[in-house]
Amino acid sequence: MRTRLLAALCLLVPAVATAGGAASANAPGRALPAIDPRCAGKPAARAARFSATALPGKSAAERYTAYIHTCALDDVVALTQGLVRFKTVSSESPAAKNPEVAAMGRYLETWAKQHGFAFRTVGKRDVFELSWGEGDPLLGLVFHGDVVPAAAHEWKRSPFKPVVEGGRLYGRGVEDDKGPIASALVALAMAKELGLKPQGRVLVIIGNGEESDWNGMKKYADTEPKPTHVISVDSGYPVMVAQSGFVAWTLEAPVGAAAATPKEGTTARAVDVTAGEFLTQVPGTATLKLTAVKGQTPEAVLAQVQAAIAAEQPARKDLQADVKREGATVVLTTHGNAVHSSVADEGHNALWDLSAVASRLSLEDNGIAAMLRVVAKRFDGDHHGDKLGVAYADTLMGPLLVAPTVLRVKDGAVSLGINMRRPQGRDAPAFNASLDAAAKRVGEDSGGQVKEAQGRYVGDPHVADTSGPLVQTLMDIFKRTLPSAVPGSIRGGTYARLFPGAVDFGPAFPNEPYTGHAPDESIALESLDDSTRLLAEAVYTLALTPAPDAKATP
Repeated sequence: MRTRLLAALCLLVPAVATAGGAASANAPGRALPAIDPRCAGKPAARAARFSATALPGKSAAERYTAYIHTCALDDVVALTQGLVRFKTVSSESPAAKNPEVAAMGRYLETWAKQHGFAFRTVGKRDVFELSWGEGDPLLGLVFHGDVVPAAAHEWKRSPFKPVVEGGRLYGRGVEDDKGPIASALVALAMAKELGLKPQGRVLVIIGNGEESDWNGMKKYADTEPKPTHVISVDSGYPVMVAQSGFVAWTLEAPVGAAAATPKEGTTARAVDVTAGEFLTQVPGTATLKLTAVKGQTPEAVLAQVQAAIAAEQPARKDLQADVKREGATVVLTTHGNAVHSSVADEGHNALWDLSAVASRLSLEDNGIAAMLRVVAKRFDGDHHGDKLGVAYADTLMGPLLVAPTVLRVKDGAVSLGINMRRPQGRDAPAFNASLDAAAKRVGEDSGGQVKEAQGRYVGDPHVADTSGPLVQTLMDIFKRTLPSAVPGSIRGGTYARLFPGAVDFGPAFPNEPYTGHAPDESIALESLDDSTRLLAEAVYTLALTPAPDAKATP
């Protein structure tokens, strides 16, 4: 269990409070630990139990910390669940046309009014903004309310019906990024309930196109008054000051017509192949469909695939593959571990295994077979682009990350979508030149069948200006949890890069698996609780003026 934040809590919070709550929620199906008696009742009543009168001699900071520590988790979980129930998948429908985004906006507006915050919609539902206080914007907390798709066949639970099981909260967006939204809103609401006041306006800025189209938030960042401090809560701790550039690269090949006379030794023809759900998720499954060529039988194809799996198994101890017949078609499926493509090296790419097994088969040389050979030769087992000839690394940001993520057959062609995360250290012209050379190699590997498709996108890496007090303030806060922590870099891209001097602060903790974009996305209740308290301390330090004890809420 991580070190708790303020030593003062030992004096303020009894052992039966939330400090042990996350662990006591480990029974599957149990919602949350029993509520501390001080958290019962309406907000005004429970806040009074943490007032200067109730806790004489304690500073406003200590009382606010105790209130958050004792009572926040239940509110954060409930609000996260409320937000997750809206299926705000931006890639399926943009914010302006998405009824789920509209419904979530109404939900947030109602919540804001209930808690005394202002609410407004910017653009065509591009951004929802909640604000507290008066004057110039002082602190901006930036999030996104849209989520990536959640393929039902990959999930063991309903992705938009959040549940707590085994001390974890499950649902699409609980970590990326609706849990963090709830943490911020609850932290601000509790500060207000205690009578604390911000020195300037505090903004909660929620963009609704982060997983698809950034134009709405970019316009907001370019045209709205800029807060003195901006924190994005969309990556990890301690403080993330750099972001890799996002790269989308696609290879394609015509499938081609079946050969009238199969070459000697050919057993099967690949007729379809699928892997992955979207560009930013490592494939959890990959499937290849085969038919027998003239002179062969489905039984012979099935036997060859079974033999190929057995032959590949010694070299891949974690290989999970199955094969079956569906009429005249033989279906090979490999199983991996789907993770966010920015942490591809923490998962297991099912496409790698599919290509390795396919390389042992006697396949007709069409576009699908050629593409699988390219995957086996240039991607299998390589997270960093060494086999492609594009690898390089940076001291702060680490190595280039390369992940083939989406393989599809459509309109007579097979295409492979590849997501890369590139660090600083190689400028855009040089990086594009390396992709040109890689495309040439791939073409040579496939006898000219596989070529680069149109639509290459090469984003630039980003390093924040860290000369101001923001980074040091946040590092001081986090070092009470992990004294050895140093500012870091992420392979993903967040809205922080749109705001001058902005950095990321949470929600993922070091050495904990990140489940955003993955099937059965979840977050530990303890992590959600700790993240809320870290964010609350950041809000207090950067934006709040404690109300004098004599005038505190009774």
